[in-house]
Amino acid sequence: MEIKDNSERIERFLREQMTPEESEAFMNDLKKEKELREEAQMMALLIKEMKEEQAKEDEVLRLRVMASKTKSKNIRMIRWVISIAAMIVLLFGAAVLWNRQTASDPLFAQYYTNYDTGRERGGDDAVKNELAELFNKIESEKDVTPIIARLQTIYDKIQSNDEHYSEYSYYENDIAWYLALAYIKDHNFVKAEELLEPLKERDDSAATELLEAIKSRK
Repeated sequence: MEIKDNSERIERFLREQMTPEESEAFMNDLKKEKELREEAQMMALLIKEMKEEQAKEDEVLRLRVMASKTKSKNIRMIRWVISIAAMIVLLFGAAVLWNRQTASDPLFAQYYTNYDTGRERGGDDAVKNELAELFNKIESEKDVTPIIARLQTIYDKIQSNDEHYSEYSYYENDIAWYLALAYIKDHNFVKAEELLEPLKERDDSAATELLEAIKSRK
């Protein structure tokens, strides 16, 4: 019964059907309960795999249609395959869940917090404000690709000691942390690990914990 309840809670969370109080309670349980966290991670992975399989199915169907435009019997077969694929999508609710997958990845939801602009790090205020806006948009934007592109550019410039980006160097650790979270939301865990490893070497406990969590789900 507990597993069923967990599955229902995870699905309601991904569908945004929870009240603010229920969502807060779920996030607290997610941090404390390893079993719930692992089940949520498994569901996220399942949804990702379903999306990938659906893309493969679509490509196969496209090729079949192109090869059989003049063959009516093949068209009937294609329609049958399409119907089966549609039934599978409806059965698992993949379409709805995938729309929420990126924003609701359990690891991202667990470790993301709004950027604290009150902490003094030095540097130019314009730089701090730009970064704060980018960091805080990671949670609200469904498509984080533009944010990743900008933060990755800044991070690379810092690593290459580009003098034009010297003001950003005050925020190197913050950039690495939030860029890693953006990659997690985008389900690029390899890039996230690359950014978290240097933070781990600097004895960043949060980065170390998140890195271990990523590796444990492989």
